[in-house]
Amino acid sequence: MSTVNDGIVLAELLPIKQGAKLGILTLNKPKSLNALDLQMVESLLAKLKEWEADSSVKAVILKGAGEKAFCAGGDVVSMYKSMVEERRKQAIEPTTDLARAPAFLQDFFTREYELDFYLANYPKALICWGNGIVMGGGLGLFAASAFSVVTESSRIAMPEITIGLFPDVGGSYFLNRMPAGLGLFLGVTGASFNAIDAKELRLASHAIDADLFSSLIEGLSSLENISHDAVRKQLELLEAKSKVVNKLSAKLVSLSKDLATLDTCTNSQELTSVIHGLVEKHPGNTWLQKASATLDRGSPITVRLVIEQLIRAKSMSLAEAFQQELSMALSCSLYGEFQEGVRALLIDKDQSPRWRYSSAEHVPDSLIEAHFNYFNDENNPLSHLSTR
Repeated sequence: MSTVNDGIVLAELLPIKQGAKLGILTLNKPKSLNALDLQMVESLLAKLKEWEADSSVKAVILKGAGEKAFCAGGDVVSMYKSMVEERRKQAIEPTTDLARAPAFLQDFFTREYELDFYLANYPKALICWGNGIVMGGGLGLFAASAFSVVTESSRIAMPEITIGLFPDVGGSYFLNRMPAGLGLFLGVTGASFNAIDAKELRLASHAIDADLFSSLIEGLSSLENISHDAVRKQLELLEAKSKVVNKLSAKLVSLSKDLATLDTCTNSQELTSVIHGLVEKHPGNTWLQKASATLDRGSPITVRLVIEQLIRAKSMSLAEAFQQELSMALSCSLYGEFQEGVRALLIDKDQSPRWRYSSAEHVPDSLIEAHFNYFNDENNPLSHLSTR
């Protein structure tokens, strides 16, 4: 086995039958739960492109180091520092709007979306092993993979409402493809869910016991020809042996009919009313209570953004969704909400963000509209994306 180690991404080529190789990429920042940073994005892109051009590499596995997480999301602390530095350079207060997003943020989000789009169109069999925490930017990698595997320890969420961002990395696309109302619910509550829910939401392709990872390697190594169909059959065999279904109980499945009512909500008052009503209807459901409380404590701007992004993206392609999300992400850096959310959660850790507005109803329509028009007449850096 040949191994390349740049510190944050481990790249291994495992020799298999007939001179073929199996590529294994490991996100290697376990202390930060494999948080995705710009260097990691660039490393993944470079290695994946190298292996795409190498005819001996037949399939790729993407996983995280350690047992706690595949990837807990983007490195928002670095983003926070770039926003603080930009305001320092302009000698303005944290609550004052920036004229343009920091260059670092445009570089990071542009390359992250390019990576996710590249993964979604990767020509070789790509398996994402989503063991442990799979959130934010990590869920973007997971959702973009042809084969997305969850285990008994998988904990999945798009928790951006807690930091004043929004469900990006394709959230506009994959949340809209979930059963009625569920994507909107997950986007505005940041609720986490498990492997059973992930299968029900059609977000995960297979649910497999974590201790069968070595069996996956052995099974793929024994194949005479690694094709998408052959990989699918191997994953199905392991899923049939797994006990994930017996170890977990779904959080969302029992509420799917109730949550479907959210599909008709077009404003924040209706949405909040429905979710609060569900809490009253299911008084013993602590998971639902926690989700509702997160909505109440979260960014009012994010609530409005999530509703609007999903409405606008209903008929969008993945490329169009990423283009919209880049405009939204860079706009989020301008108004102080994102910076304040990260400060409260990860910098000062006081858990008391001072949001710009007291409620979603007070957020001006013009501010929400501005998030979708960051580039105006300029070329969107993702305008080159198209399905291959």
